Amino acid sequence: MRLIIAEKPSLARAIVDALPERARREDGALHAGDTVVTWCLGHLLEQAPPEAYNAADKHWRLDRLPIAPPAFKHVPRPKARGQLAIIRRLIKRASTVVHAGDPDREGQLLVQDVIEYLGYRGPVQRLLINDLNRPAVKRALGALTDNAAFSPLYRAARARAQADWLYGINLTRAWTLIGRQAGHSGVLSVGRVQTPVLGLIVRRDNAIRDFTPYPFYPLWVDVRVAGGELRA
Repeated sequence: MRLIIAEKPSLARAIVDALPERARREDGALHAGDTVVTWCLGHLLEQAPPEAYNAADKHWRLDRLPIAPPAFKHVPRPKARGQLAIIRRLIKRASTVVHAGDPDREGQLLVQDVIEYLGYRGPVQRLLINDLNRPAVKRALGALTDNAAFSPLYRAARARAQADWLYGINLTRAWTLIGRQAGHSGVLSVGRVQTPVLGLIVRRDNAIRDFTPYPFYPLWVDVRVAGGELRA
């Protein structure tokens, strides 16, 4: 059996529509001859919280920082356990798996994390679809490539995700705990992307608030030339 794992249901339906066999739907998957197409629902997995590595890190303490796991773990998202169980059942029967995530870094990460998490060790091909029209999907199905060629993209995506985790977990806890010592009772959330973006917004908002209007006078010059006058 060939198992195609799409990033989302709409992509799965487009793939099935391009297959020669008529499809039937079963729980969380579409069956068309010897091909089964299933899908993720966004990220089915998320990075494990600090306490998954060490129970002592469940409580926020400055003397426990920084938290840097030797190897990162993933856990199923609470609302995605059902679909993950379906993929687990199907992947055990698969002779080959086709990775059909979106053709970008996040799409590579989203589906491949599931394949890695479920422990599949068979051949994996990559299906790259930019256009959901039937002719384009058919062409893509006829041009499958080895998923191993996209390992650098996957490693880059994982490195970005791990950097987000390290940055967010450690700095959020650090600033929140220091804030408590200064009398602040809330959580001071810090993120690798959110904090610089928030800084840009605050800086611009302050510039608008502190703007001082002043008179502006345009300068016009009337020039007399041969044949008439010119204003510039």
